[in-house]
Amino acid sequence: MTNDSSSSEVSTPTRRGLIAAASLLPLGATALAAGMKIEEVPSPGQTRPPGQVEPDYVLNIVNKTMNPLQTKGGDPYPAILANDLLPGTELRFKEGDNFRVLVNNRLMEPTTVHWHGMLVPNLQDGVPDITQAPIEPGNSIFYEFPIRQNGTYWYHSHVGLQEQQGLAGPMIIEPLVERHPVDRDYVVFLQDWINTSPYQMIPDIRNGVARPGQGAGDVWQSSKVHQLDGKPWDVDVYPAGMLMNGMPRQSGPTFDAKPGERIRLRIIDGATSSFFRVQLAGHQMTVIAADSQPCVPFKVDNFILGPGERYDVLIDVKEEGAWELQAAGMGTPHSAIGTIRTNKNKKMAQPNSTFGKKLLTYDMLSSPYETTLPEGPIKTFTLDLAGDMKRYLWSMGGEYFKEAFVPNPDASLLEIESGDRVRVIMPNKSRMAHPMHLHGHFYRVVPKGFDWDSPNLPMKDTVVSYPGETTRFEFTADNPGNWFFHCHNLYHLASGMAREFRYTVSEGV
Repeated sequence: MTNDSSSSEVSTPTRRGLIAAASLLPLGATALAAGMKIEEVPSPGQTRPPGQVEPDYVLNIVNKTMNPLQTKGGDPYPAILANDLLPGTELRFKEGDNFRVLVNNRLMEPTTVHWHGMLVPNLQDGVPDITQAPIEPGNSIFYEFPIRQNGTYWYHSHVGLQEQQGLAGPMIIEPLVERHPVDRDYVVFLQDWINTSPYQMIPDIRNGVARPGQGAGDVWQSSKVHQLDGKPWDVDVYPAGMLMNGMPRQSGPTFDAKPGERIRLRIIDGATSSFFRVQLAGHQMTVIAADSQPCVPFKVDNFILGPGERYDVLIDVKEEGAWELQAAGMGTPHSAIGTIRTNKNKKMAQPNSTFGKKLLTYDMLSSPYETTLPEGPIKTFTLDLAGDMKRYLWSMGGEYFKEAFVPNPDASLLEIESGDRVRVIMPNKSRMAHPMHLHGHFYRVVPKGFDWDSPNLPMKDTVVSYPGETTRFEFTADNPGNWFFHCHNLYHLASGMAREFRYTVSEGV
């Protein structure tokens, strides 16, 4: 992970090591309900309230001006970051630990942090006005809950379009027993970047502005746009470029290795709206997990992941060399680029201009254990995914969720009860792909060619619904609360493509 060199102060947060000033002393768990002003925190030397504990990590949410793409002629643009870093501080815990993170809002606007993919108590899910009040400027919240899972996750803001401004970072939960021991474990965090205000994008789209998102110094080469095997890939926001671990393609990260080693890459699509197609020169990748959930290992040449999705892959390094890791931004001419190498003097091998034949599809994913859900009342929701491109409004089931850019919201609640076996059917009637994420649950994806009773269906928390296809999944209603369900293209969410699952209680119960 990298800092922008223009910063006058470099933050180097470490686990259990960021409690130096009075304003960073931990808050009690009661601060969760409504936040607590930083100045109310006890100063050094004061007695802490009984039961108060130190956080494992502190996330200071701050403003910063930066030009991470190093665009020539591009003016540095205001960013919102965790601990002055892009992406934010990597959080790493052990399965069975207590998750303890203190979030300090040092902005002049509200914020929250959502722990994407984590099975959390509803009040700690970080969605403003659904699970918590926003963290107001100068306030803090102490998040604490037991960790009941392992794998590759990430965190990001759920207020406005702060995620596009950089407020996101990786989060790794190490397992009690490792299924796939490796010599090296690397995080690959992918983001898209625009050199202009994200809040201008939707008005620009509605007003017919060509290529909204382009800023001074940005170059868009239409002839080099990445397509899906010769087929166009529609985008509505045109990023200036892509980042890998906060670095642009011309100076991307290097992942060291030695011949004979096995490497694990935890690849996270932390972009606001961009899909990536990932390949490694000279290697197939063995997929071992999707959205942190284990799968029966299988080899692919490349895979596409949408915003919110994660894939863990194994790489066997058999010889000396250097190989380019490419994450091509679909529908754009941009890529995020990294390097795996054993010797700094070796010339880097680059991927072919065309992608290998074996592209990951959901029907290749199979859980190593049976995932059949417990018996329970079946409740089915059919939710068409559609877009009104003239008004730039995106709907689920013909209804629009209340968000900043939705003039007349009418989304009704999706009511379920504890113990329900909830089935969701989503015909995609739009021309764009939608990464659909459910908070607080994992679900069984039912790929084309499979049925609801197939025993080893893959578990995920984000699934891509492709144009013209029908996506299906099911989950057990076993985590009561109010849970957000939405497209993880942030501009589609901001334009109405979201709903709320709400647990209710039957009369007489």
